[in-house]
Amino acid sequence: MPVALVTGGGGGIGAAICARLAASGYSLVVADLDLDAAERVAKECGGTAVRADVADPAGNADMVARALDTHGALDLLVLAAGIQSDVPPDPGVDLARYRRALGVNLDGVVFGVDAALEALERSGGQIVAVASLAALGPEQANPVYALTKAAVVGYVRALSTPLAPRGVRINALCPGFTDTPFLGITGRLLRKQKIPLLSPDEVAAAVEAVAAGAGTGEAWALIPGRPAARHEFPALPPALRADGTEVVLKPFLSAK
Repeated sequence: MPVALVTGGGGGIGAAICARLAASGYSLVVADLDLDAAERVAKECGGTAVRADVADPAGNADMVARALDTHGALDLLVLAAGIQSDVPPDPGVDLARYRRALGVNLDGVVFGVDAALEALERSGGQIVAVASLAALGPEQANPVYALTKAAVVGYVRALSTPLAPRGVRINALCPGFTDTPFLGITGRLLRKQKIPLLSPDEVAAAVEAVAAGAGTGEAWALIPGRPAARHEFPALPPALRADGTEVVLKPFLSAK
């Protein structure tokens, strides 16, 4: 039975992902800062709960160690933990809120990958990072949140190349506004304007679909009323030498 570890699994999108994966035959490790919430979800899906602050490298290491101690392997890491920035778009950044947003939304991905990589390499496993449509079409009302999610997409795309020889795939899912308490007052405003929202179950189904694919380094957009679709980034134009000849820009693994 494959083993999945889901961060932010104690509620909202994370809880829906846990339920979906459990129904598909995964053994679940539910990681959340709120241990009571994680335990409720774990009880519902027959999984194991662990408290984890994803902004802390030690917290990520502990949740992976718990997965390995309990199940002996890790096949799928879903990085779904996230918070709103609560930083308005006006000049003058609240430093504490800014650092916390980066800690959960971005560090939680970087540290989560680092903690799980060795185990995923052994199993030939994969990673799905839950980003946001704010990474692809920036949310002007919440630029710090958009910053964190755009960074996640950039990291996923760049990291896929060095992870490929190790047999580990990594992709990002970018859902639009989803009907959970996470939206806060924004949810009420969207409903008042009759703007369609995704359900947590729709996001969970898209996570499962991305995990079932064969690609890596991809960003998948999930828009209400539409199936999840791989986002096609425009190709960079070639560079020009002084003599006018073109040089195709290629990614490289190291610079010396």
